[in-house]
Amino acid sequence: MMLVIFLVLVVILLIVGYVLYRVVSEGPDRAELLHLRSQEADFAAANCELAEQRRLIGELRVEREVLKVKLEGEQRVTAEKIALLTEAEERLKREFENLANKIFDDKGRVFREQNKDGLGSLLQPLREQLDGFRSRIDEVHRDDTEQSARLIEQVRQLQELSNRVSGEANNLAKAIKGDAKVQGDWGELIVERLLEASGLEKGREFESQVSMRTGEGELLRPDFIVNLPGERVVVIDSKVSLTAYERYVNAEDEAVTEAELAAHLASVKGHVTELAAKNYENLLGNKALDFVLMCIPLEAAYQAALQADTELMYTAAKTNIVIVSPATLMVALKLVAQMWRRDNENRNVEQIADRAGRMYDQVALVIEALEETRRKFGGAAESLDLVIRRISEGRGNLVGRIEEMKRLGAKVSRQLPEGYGGEE
Repeated sequence: MMLVIFLVLVVILLIVGYVLYRVVSEGPDRAELLHLRSQEADFAAANCELAEQRRLIGELRVEREVLKVKLEGEQRVTAEKIALLTEAEERLKREFENLANKIFDDKGRVFREQNKDGLGSLLQPLREQLDGFRSRIDEVHRDDTEQSARLIEQVRQLQELSNRVSGEANNLAKAIKGDAKVQGDWGELIVERLLEASGLEKGREFESQVSMRTGEGELLRPDFIVNLPGERVVVIDSKVSLTAYERYVNAEDEAVTEAELAAHLASVKGHVTELAAKNYENLLGNKALDFVLMCIPLEAAYQAALQADTELMYTAAKTNIVIVSPATLMVALKLVAQMWRRDNENRNVEQIADRAGRMYDQVALVIEALEETRRKFGGAAESLDLVIRRISEGRGNLVGRIEEMKRLGAKVSRQLPEGYGGEE
């Protein structure tokens, strides 16, 4: 990369040297001098654009690596959780299968006939809980796998999207200049593509053109309202400023260039003032964040405005407007998508804990029934004693496992009989 920049600088220096040589050797020629200055400005602008593109590519690569590392960490944590839950489910299944087999195999026909139906009906709810628990684990694992695959694909698409946006925006700018309605529709399309590319779904994580009225009855329609976890929202509005910017880019005279850049900056500031006056954050009540995101969908136009006024971002922020470009908006939307993913995972954990609590209650019922059976049969209950010892004693025993579920937060409605501490 440094070699390419160096070669570009060498070419520029050679051109400047050649121009100076022509000026000295042929005498002053104002028209030629203006032409050469224009060429020099074009080369300088091209060099700046090249440097900016390389900077953006570097930022995207860094972001891609950060997302990749984060994804790998989440995949490891998810795999560990799934492995632990799967092991617990398999252990419960084996223990209860062994329990049922031991009871029915060791007792005589009369004992089996008298107790088979009762014990079967007692274990049936537990089997149903185990089936539901296993189904939920499979669903969580399937969701995590799908989300991980989508995140990998979105990281790949992020760089492709950034590369396409600049070229598409420049081409479209030429086609739609002067038509404010077409410019507005194009800006909204760019923002909606960014929302979808970040993994957010229309109608679920964001809405478009939602109607609302002010206290005076004025009808307002923000471009997009993005939902956040915790019943919060943030407004995104696309503002396109292309007319003056297009004249600024194509200006050949330095005075015209400065005038058109000032006009472009004034257009952006006008959009900020107009958007701040709508007061969306107050219209939406306490659920709205106290700022609105104003997206300038053309990266180069965004950079030109900041170049013209380095205090523009701070001035806009004082009116609760945060100016963003496609690149910075994509980063923010990726964070929103990650927040939703975390929120969904937390809800899944709560459901798993609820199912674990129900399993604990069923195990408590089974142990109570076994204790009652042992008391009724007295000395003839050696096999029951063996079964009870197997599930309540020794390292990794079943009672210890379900007691650990309770300590981890599973909500239970029953307690194990006295003496079943589940010590491992």
